[in-house]
Amino acid sequence: MIKQLIDMPFLKIQKINYSDDIIRIYASIKSRRSKCPLCGRYSKRVHDYYFRTITDLPVFQNRTEILLRTRKFRCGNPRCSQKVFSEQTPDIIRYSRRTKRATRILETFAIELTGRLGNILSEQLHITVSSSTITRIAHGQQLPNISQPRVLGVDDWAYRKGVSYGTILIDMETSKPIELLPSRDGQVLKDWLLKYNDVKIVTRDRASSYAAAINDVCPNAVQIADRFHLLMNLPDALDAYFKSISKRIRSLITAKTNELLELPEKEPINLSEKATEDQPVLTAQESIEAKVDQRMDTFLKVKELQEKGTPIKRIATDLKMSRNTVRSYFAQESLAPRAHPKLTNIELFTSHIVSRLNTNGYKVKDIIEEIRGLGFNGSQTQAYHNINIIREDNDINVPGFAQVQQSKIPYVKPLSSRKLAKYIGYRLTEISDHYERFYLQTLLDNITELKVVRKLVQIFKTMLSRGRGIIRRWIDFIIQSKRKLSGLKTFVRGMLRDIEAVENGINMSWCNGAVEGHVNRIKSIKRQMYGRASFELLRKKVILSQTG
Repeated sequence: MIKQLIDMPFLKIQKINYSDDIIRIYASIKSRRSKCPLCGRYSKRVHDYYFRTITDLPVFQNRTEILLRTRKFRCGNPRCSQKVFSEQTPDIIRYSRRTKRATRILETFAIELTGRLGNILSEQLHITVSSSTITRIAHGQQLPNISQPRVLGVDDWAYRKGVSYGTILIDMETSKPIELLPSRDGQVLKDWLLKYNDVKIVTRDRASSYAAAINDVCPNAVQIADRFHLLMNLPDALDAYFKSISKRIRSLITAKTNELLELPEKEPINLSEKATEDQPVLTAQESIEAKVDQRMDTFLKVKELQEKGTPIKRIATDLKMSRNTVRSYFAQESLAPRAHPKLTNIELFTSHIVSRLNTNGYKVKDIIEEIRGLGFNGSQTQAYHNINIIREDNDINVPGFAQVQQSKIPYVKPLSSRKLAKYIGYRLTEISDHYERFYLQTLLDNITELKVVRKLVQIFKTMLSRGRGIIRRWIDFIIQSKRKLSGLKTFVRGMLRDIEAVENGINMSWCNGAVEGHVNRIKSIKRQMYGRASFELLRKKVILSQTG
């Protein structure tokens, strides 16, 4: 049973020992003879033996070691320069200290992880190796042979953005990377294509160096300009266009400044409000008077005892009241209202306050000082509160001093050319900011040419999204237009130089999406490799990764 679990048919298990959290398997090789690695002749002449300690996969979270008794044989071929050699087994690599199955796991760690992470996980699996060994294992792996791709994806990737670049090649039918080239020079791609020149379809960005290399080596290959790059080139052209008409936009916005400034800070929101006519609204004074006076029960009891002739001392003792309070209740015919701390004599100065509030640039502080001099008996907080109530009750909308000081400067900041390039192809309902939406609507209503540009952009995006359209007709319209259309004409002239690839990009289903995904993956791998970022190591990590 144990032999079946170990699954190494070439080994003969002698015994198994467990101590110090290590399972030791003592074994030897079954064969009675061994083949010379140099001449290939078999030999049975045993010269000597020694023990190899081989690390295997863990068993029940215990480290496993195979102590392999290995014989040395003499080579019987007198012409062979190899006099003595050691016997080998298919389960263990020559000169290795690990079994093949343990090595396969470490090879996966070396490609998918950093050296440090690989070291940590190897410790958890009890096949511990250092971070340097993980990196060395990655360097030692062999790249697979490249089979001739039928559909090839080509794009550049950055060593350092804006400084140096390389080229990645993808088999688009499998979406797997097949090669990483150290430069984006067209000659490097050309040299590679000379070895694999039976490519039928090539998807690429609009780089002229790639196009020239493909035309030279594979003239019959169908080239496809990536739709994503076409869509990204359009905003650059529109940015240049809006910069060319910036003076017209500035003049228009200056003339329409007042309209833009009158826009509310936020658009009114229509909410279904419940009718509240049947709910009486009480003023502050009425709400105070509406409250039940908690002294009333005590007052009525005192008046009842007063009629019976009960002495004041007896009433105060039984009801646990002050004698003075009982005397005051004796003198009252009805309970006098309690003086409320929020009640002031503000109503005496209402007409004066209203006249001052109707003055432009009034200061509430000055109004309070004036009514205080006239005999106002409340606090400053009460004064502010009551003045605000008086302003609301009398519907006074005259701006105060603070509002006059903080009035809007008659200036509208224009939208940037980049933002206009983004919004020009949108439907107005897709623009969330109501100010920007009104801004664009003002431009469209007053600059007729923008409606034409907007329609052209929408047609172009529709062709890309639907995967069909006559791009030549679209290009001809722009070139033959009497309008200047700066930026857009430059854009379409560039497409004319690569018109077949552009047409294929619009009308064919292939695109560079998988290539762009691998370019992003390279960025992640480069961050993992910080400090060990040689091109060869990056190349192996990209091509051999099982996540790519």
